[in-house]
Amino acid sequence: MLSNHQYSVCVCAFFLFFFIEWHRTLALRLTNMNVPEVVDYRDTVTLSCSYDLGVHQLNSVKWYKGNQEFYRYAPMLTPQVTVYPVDGIAIATDRPTICNQYLCSIRLTALGRRSSGEYRCEISGDAPEFKLANGTRNMTVEALPVEEPTISGLSASYLPHEHILANCTSDRSSLPVRLLWFINGRTVPMEYLQQQQETTLESDSFQLRYRTLEMRVPIDRLVQRELDNAIHIKCIATVDLVPAASREAQAVITLRSHRSSLFGFGAGGHNSAAGASVPVATATGRSSLLLVLLSAQCIMMWAGSTVYSLPDSGGLHSL
Repeated sequence: MLSNHQYSVCVCAFFLFFFIEWHRTLALRLTNMNVPEVVDYRDTVTLSCSYDLGVHQLNSVKWYKGNQEFYRYAPMLTPQVTVYPVDGIAIATDRPTICNQYLCSIRLTALGRRSSGEYRCEISGDAPEFKLANGTRNMTVEALPVEEPTISGLSASYLPHEHILANCTSDRSSLPVRLLWFINGRTVPMEYLQQQQETTLESDSFQLRYRTLEMRVPIDRLVQRELDNAIHIKCIATVDLVPAASREAQAVITLRSHRSSLFGFGAGGHNSAAGASVPVATATGRSSLLLVLLSAQCIMMWAGSTVYSLPDSGGLHSL
């Protein structure tokens, strides 16, 4: 059974919790704000904030870039929407904005360097209190890779003693791009890679860069455990700050044997020029002897010399 002191503590805790919840339902507050952190300048981006008015009436929703207001929604005024000119801000007009008693969502287009900055959503309640709630988020506009990286320098097929020599070049990006090579799903070791080459240029007020990474891989070191002749090559261009901007390119090359290259035989043959012997069947028995003598007879007929007939049970005799 609770003592008087414990009972008093429980009652106080209950009323404190009730008061906090009751006050929360009455207060005007911002419940969510969505502004992307990094966007591509070619995109159209959506900024949105949602709110709980509590017991208040909505007076206005205002959007700011820095300290400059560029969009206002005031449901009790005519017109309800007012757009103010701000450098770097262009409201998309292909679809209507969505602003009401619960949320306000706008879309920005024609982005550039000046579109980067701090964005603030501010909600105002009606008279007589004019309560305010606001939130801020930062957005950075960059030029992100759009195209897949380009793989160049590959041949269609290779011999086991050859090297795979190829280059991977990323699409242009204002953010650093990291290139990775993979062969048959395994990362190519650093010892087979050359230092990444970077080229920089100016475009649309962005300093763009693209990178090229060369690999030189001895096939017999990397694919000696593979069971088939297909070698799968992949290059990934990744932007560490924006994982969604990563792009990849793939290619498949063929591993062929020396014999298939020189003689048109199957992949299981051996290359005598490389020091491996080509096996010859041992001639045993009467059928093998007949084959040898027949070959000798044909050669001597061609040369105009004395020709021996095939042996009978008595051995060889001159024609």
